[in-house]
Amino acid sequence: MRWIALSYKHPRNPCEVKSQFDAGSLFELASHYSPLVCWRQDQHDEYVGWLVEVQSSFRLFGGAQDLLSQLWESTEGFSGELQLANHHTATGAWWLGKCAPARSLDDFLAMLNFNENSLLALPVSALDCNTNLQNTWRQCGFARLGDLWRLPRDGFLKRFGAQALAELDSGFGIQNKLAPTTVAHQAANTFEKEKELPFHSDRLDLIEHHAQALLEAVCNWLKRQKHGTRELHWTFIQAHGEEVLRLRSAQATDCVETWKRLLHHQLGRMQFNDDVRHLRVQCTYSELLPNLNHSFLPDPAEGTRNWNNTCDVLRARLGEQTVLFAATESDPRPECSIVLQHTPTQKPANTAFKKVANQSTPELNRAALPVSTPRPLWLLPTPKPLQGKSPQWQTGGPWQLLSGPERVEFGWWDAKPCKRDYYCARDSNSSLVWLYQDLLEDKPRWFLHGYFA
Repeated sequence: MRWIALSYKHPRNPCEVKSQFDAGSLFELASHYSPLVCWRQDQHDEYVGWLVEVQSSFRLFGGAQDLLSQLWESTEGFSGELQLANHHTATGAWWLGKCAPARSLDDFLAMLNFNENSLLALPVSALDCNTNLQNTWRQCGFARLGDLWRLPRDGFLKRFGAQALAELDSGFGIQNKLAPTTVAHQAANTFEKEKELPFHSDRLDLIEHHAQALLEAVCNWLKRQKHGTRELHWTFIQAHGEEVLRLRSAQATDCVETWKRLLHHQLGRMQFNDDVRHLRVQCTYSELLPNLNHSFLPDPAEGTRNWNNTCDVLRARLGEQTVLFAATESDPRPECSIVLQHTPTQKPANTAFKKVANQSTPELNRAALPVSTPRPLWLLPTPKPLQGKSPQWQTGGPWQLLSGPERVEFGWWDAKPCKRDYYCARDSNSSLVWLYQDLLEDKPRWFLHGYFA
């Protein structure tokens, strides 16, 4: 195995100046080279950082030297406080990063040939032990790790304790159940990042310029997880308040250009009464993106994606209520069966029933139910009572019944019960209409409820 240590000092005293490193940004860099990234923080020293196992990634980056070279170049954006080292053990790389970090790319590549002898020359301060134990070693004349390594194990265990021996063993590749474990770091399911503007301003072009850097950060976070999101929550923090913006997309995406275009249109409609000082972006929900197989022939789903992008731009430029998506509810009452929402309903699963988390009853998948009788596309806001003669099946009247009845009886437990018989009919203008007879009334009346297109 080959481990890389990315360590830096982080003062424990809150009164001291904190390190300028962002652990999240450093993790993003490390996770680009390996899926196994572990956080380490010394208990008695001020060193913190990441341990990255890169042996399995050598072939992907063209070999060990090419990977280390690319990683070294990637860390040039950080200041000189970042200390890099590599070794075939995780603890050995951590020791080298603390006491003998690479000063140049040649030093970093030369560590590929290091063995245990390179660790024996390190000072005893490389071990994460308390100050009293460090002083005891110095009083005994132990200045290097090699001095401790040559001591009898039983005597070392009795005099200096199991924890010090366990860390010493882990550095030289000897298994010890008390050795500090390297647990893979799991990325957070949510993303949040804040940025302070260098100049407080209410100019939209300057705000957009700095917001684009946050967009690139959240999209990079989504790409690493192969996820996409439908909504980004923005907060523009001012001196005496804040403005909130919910940036929505009809389909989950990790495309930074898509989000930049939507942000540009949304910001064009905003006005700030005070200078903006900080920007904050949050992504609280993401979903796995499907794998796209590119084909020589046109993709049938491309039209849907283009339509969703068009809807997103319209809503960003004209407002959230400009474009709404229709969805169905499990309510037989026609006026309650359709709801309008900001995002389209996702495609349901193929099964007729799907299990709901933490529930014992299944949720009904309406897409698998048999198709009901035809429904008109145009429903009247309020059913219109029919005047004159009641509809009949015979021709020649003002209303000619064509099909029906369809009984709808629902809602007896709430404040809007209904018991109706629905019919398809033709009026005097030869238009297809939807009529019903209200059976809850003492004298059932007829109502016009909609028109077929």
